[in-house]
Amino acid sequence: AAILYDRAKKTRQACSIYNRLLSEAIRALITSNTLAEGNILSSARSFASRLSSTQNEFDRTTNTLYTLLDIYVYVEFFKSQQFERAYEIIQKLSLLPFAHTQIDQCLESINYYSTEILDCYPDIILITLTLMSILASVEYKSSANSSNQHLLLAATSSFDQRTSHILSTNKKGLLDELKRQADVLFRFIGLLPIKLHNHVHVQLMECFSRIKNAC
Repeated sequence: AAILYDRAKKTRQACSIYNRLLSEAIRALITSNTLAEGNILSSARSFASRLSSTQNEFDRTTNTLYTLLDIYVYVEFFKSQQFERAYEIIQKLSLLPFAHTQIDQCLESINYYSTEILDCYPDIILITLTLMSILASVEYKSSANSSNQHLLLAATSSFDQRTSHILSTNKKGLLDELKRQADVLFRFIGLLPIKLHNHVHVQLMECFSRIKNAC
């Protein structure tokens, strides 16, 4: 249907359908590791690329499309255990605050997010804290080996042969940064106008505890 609307030059209708399909694909990838159908992703990306070349201003529906495509990439990297790249992506997306000065802006942005983004938002928070706890645990295990001059992301095929850019030689500095960011995220979570399910709260607390106890 999205392709038909696109061919008929009904951009808004096509964009709305792509947004719904992408939101469903993101949740499926998060909950069941099910990749989106290739034609859905390729069509959505092609559609988004053409929009960016023909429009100078984007409305809420169009912005949602680009955000959902970015979120899908983020989740895909996380699920494939490419944690370093996932960590870089989520900090660039501006969906979550990683400094206290970013909290107000992120809270304000929530008021403008579409339903398709908000449906994924609790999972994005949980994935991000899980990611940070993984990086903290890798840091902790690696710090036991004093012979390593550089930290490597262990058990990750995409990174096991090269030095991580995020896990620097300053081990304590990385852990301190992860702990600071965790504090920011938990302050942010406490201010969220979105209701989180109890099981999500439990998992978030477990991640927070692992990050804070890493040393």
